[in-house]
Amino acid sequence: MTSGGAAKPKLFALASALAVASLVMACGGEESGDSETTTTTTTTTSVETTVETTVTTTPSPELPTEPAQPAEPAEPAEPTGPADGDGTIEIPVPDIPSPPPIPSPPPIPSPPPIPGT
Repeated sequence: MTSGGAAKPKLFALASALAVASLVMACGGEESGDSETTTTTTTTTSVETTVETTVTTTPSPELPTEPAQPAEPAEPAEPTGPADGDGTIEIPVPDIPSPPPIPSPPPIPSPPPIPGT
Protein backbone atom coordinates (compact mmCIF):
# COMPACT_ATOMS: atom_id res chain seq x y z
CA MET A 1 0.00 0.00 0.00
CA THR A 2 1.29 3.46 -0.79
CA SER A 3 1.53 6.19 1.80
CA GLY A 4 -1.41 8.01 0.15
CA GLY A 5 -3.51 4.82 0.19
CA ALA A 6 -2.77 4.24 3.89
CA ALA A 7 -3.69 7.80 4.81
CA LYS A 8 -7.16 7.70 3.19
CA PRO A 9 -8.91 5.57 5.86
CA LYS A 10 -7.40 7.71 8.61
CA LEU A 11 -8.44 10.90 6.85
CA PHE A 12 -11.94 9.52 6.33
CA ALA A 13 -12.24 8.61 10.01
CA LEU A 14 -11.02 12.07 11.06
CA ALA A 15 -13.50 13.80 8.72
CA SER A 16 -16.34 11.64 10.05
CA ALA A 17 -15.43 12.44 13.64
CA LEU A 18 -15.36 16.18 12.89
CA ALA A 19 -18.78 15.96 11.18
CA VAL A 20 -20.31 14.16 14.15
CA ALA A 21 -18.76 16.62 16.59
CA SER A 22 -20.11 19.61 14.67
CA LEU A 23 -23.61 18.06 14.64
CA VAL A 24 -23.49 17.48 18.39
CA MET A 25 -22.41 21.04 19.00
CA ALA A 26 -25.06 22.47 16.66
CA CYS A 27 -27.93 20.36 17.98
CA GLY A 28 -27.50 21.09 21.60
CA GLY A 29 -25.49 21.12 24.67
CA GLU A 30 -26.05 22.46 28.11
CA GLU A 31 -24.65 25.89 27.36
CA SER A 32 -25.94 28.15 24.68
CA GLY A 33 -24.62 31.56 23.69
CA ASP A 34 -27.98 32.99 22.59
CA SER A 35 -30.53 31.59 24.99
CA GLU A 36 -34.12 32.77 25.07
CA THR A 37 -36.59 31.96 27.81
CA THR A 38 -40.27 31.49 27.08
CA THR A 39 -42.81 31.58 29.89
CA THR A 40 -46.38 30.35 29.38
CA THR A 41 -49.15 31.24 31.82
CA THR A 42 -52.44 29.33 31.83
CA THR A 43 -55.54 30.80 33.44
CA THR A 44 -58.51 28.59 34.32
CA THR A 45 -61.98 30.02 34.90
CA SER A 46 -64.82 28.03 36.42
CA VAL A 47 -68.51 28.86 36.21
CA GLU A 48 -71.22 27.44 38.44
CA THR A 49 -74.75 27.09 37.10
CA THR A 50 -77.86 26.24 39.09
CA VAL A 51 -80.90 24.85 37.30
CA GLU A 52 -84.29 24.44 38.94
CA THR A 53 -86.88 22.21 37.32
CA THR A 54 -90.52 21.92 38.21
CA VAL A 55 -92.49 18.92 37.04
CA THR A 56 -96.27 19.07 37.03
CA THR A 57 -98.12 15.84 36.46
CA THR A 58 -101.58 15.77 34.98
CA PRO A 59 -103.88 12.85 35.56
CA SER A 60 -104.27 10.61 32.56
CA PRO A 61 -107.75 9.98 31.16
CA GLU A 62 -109.42 6.85 32.39
CA LEU A 63 -109.26 3.94 30.00
CA PRO A 64 -111.99 1.31 29.78
CA THR A 65 -111.06 -1.80 31.70
CA GLU A 66 -112.81 -4.21 29.34
CA PRO A 67 -111.37 -4.69 25.86
CA ALA A 68 -113.71 -4.00 22.98
CA GLN A 69 -115.14 -7.14 21.38
CA PRO A 70 -114.77 -7.45 17.60
CA ALA A 71 -118.05 -7.48 15.63
CA GLU A 72 -117.27 -10.83 14.01
CA PRO A 73 -114.59 -13.24 15.10
CA ALA A 74 -111.83 -13.37 12.52
CA GLU A 75 -111.12 -16.77 11.07
CA PRO A 76 -107.47 -17.80 11.09
CA ALA A 77 -105.91 -17.70 7.64
CA GLU A 78 -104.64 -20.98 6.33
CA PRO A 79 -100.91 -21.10 5.75
CA THR A 80 -99.99 -21.08 2.07
CA GLY A 81 -96.57 -22.70 2.48
CA PRO A 82 -95.09 -25.43 4.59
CA ALA A 83 -95.57 -24.86 8.30
CA ASP A 84 -92.08 -25.67 9.53
CA GLY A 85 -92.36 -23.18 12.33
CA ASP A 86 -89.22 -21.23 11.41
CA GLY A 87 -91.12 -17.93 11.20
CA THR A 88 -89.70 -16.71 7.89
CA ILE A 89 -91.77 -14.51 5.61
CA GLU A 90 -91.11 -14.38 1.88
CA ILE A 91 -91.52 -10.94 0.38
CA PRO A 92 -91.97 -10.85 -3.39
CA VAL A 93 -89.34 -8.80 -5.20
CA PRO A 94 -90.60 -6.63 -8.04
CA ASP A 95 -89.19 -7.34 -11.47
CA ILE A 96 -86.33 -4.99 -12.20
CA PRO A 97 -85.60 -4.51 -15.90
CA SER A 98 -82.11 -5.47 -16.94
CA PRO A 99 -79.82 -2.74 -18.23
CA PRO A 100 -79.35 -2.36 -21.95
CA PRO A 101 -76.64 -4.56 -23.47
CA ILE A 102 -73.17 -3.14 -23.85
CA PRO A 103 -72.51 -2.36 -27.51
CA SER A 104 -69.58 -4.09 -29.16
CA PRO A 105 -66.47 -1.97 -29.69
CA PRO A 106 -65.67 -0.63 -33.16
CA PRO A 107 -63.44 -2.80 -35.33
CA ILE A 108 -59.70 -2.32 -34.92
CA PRO A 109 -58.25 -0.67 -38.02
CA SER A 110 -55.45 -2.44 -39.80
CA PRO A 111 -51.98 -0.93 -39.42
CA PRO A 112 -50.60 1.17 -42.26
CA PRO A 113 -48.50 -0.66 -44.82
CA ILE A 114 -44.78 -0.82 -44.19
CA PRO A 115 -43.02 1.37 -46.76
CA GLY A 116 -40.46 -0.24 -49.01
CA THR A 117 -41.96 -3.71 -49.29
